[in-house]
Amino acid sequence: MRVICSFQVKKLPLHYRMAIVSIMKESIRASSEEYYEKLYMNQKTKPFVFSPFLKNFCLKGDEIELDELRVIVSSPDYEFLLHLYNGLQSKKRFEYKGYEFIRRKIVMGEEKKITSSAVIFRTLSPLLIEDEKKIPIAPDDPNYEKHINYLADTILYEYREKGLYRPLTVRPIRFKKTVIKESNHQFTEKYGEQQHLYFTAYHGLFKVSGEPADLQLLYQLGLSKRRNQGFGMLEVEEVKE
Repeated sequence: MRVICSFQVKKLPLHYRMAIVSIMKESIRASSEEYYEKLYMNQKTKPFVFSPFLKNFCLKGDEIELDELRVIVSSPDYEFLLHLYNGLQSKKRFEYKGYEFIRRKIVMGEEKKITSSAVIFRTLSPLLIEDEKKIPIAPDDPNYEKHINYLADTILYEYREKGLYRPLTVRPIRFKKTVIKESNHQFTEKYGEQQHLYFTAYHGLFKVSGEPADLQLLYQLGLSKRRNQGFGMLEVEEVKE
């Protein structure tokens, strides 16, 4: 399922994805301290992916001016979505490093059911695929499918303790490179607020073939590195028979 939440916000920092992460953590904690500790007091990746959408935005130096921030969160874990939804409902105002977020509308979004062994996915947030040396891999790289399979197998194993039922076949249809500036707590402590991490990721359309149950979970969980930081969210563009 999907939770869609909009926020009134006048300005965002360049590293706004971490602001969204902070809001999600604060919401879950407001709903259940016990569940928050269970989810965040370990190194496992979390059972969700999200995608941010900025309405009428304009870059001004190291800030983004905008009219509205909308966030779509996807997860197959109903307990996670319940605590996220309840926490968001319980709080009207959020703050992150001096930036104010006024929570507006929250709705539950529908998701598609995948019963076919092939589907065309459209990226809602860009896919970040890297090799063992953390070098970005482009969709037209001969090793792209190999790295996608390794990542998909890891994502599924961490969620259900069972990896891919069978390997994926990945065929890029069209794609575009995007370079995203981000940061995190450890990076900021070491290099300061004005420095950035750079991630080379890709938006586009991809035909993916595999076991329907695998495709369904990857659609819900995302397919990318840093899924919990706003990368790798998918939408079903077309189901292939």
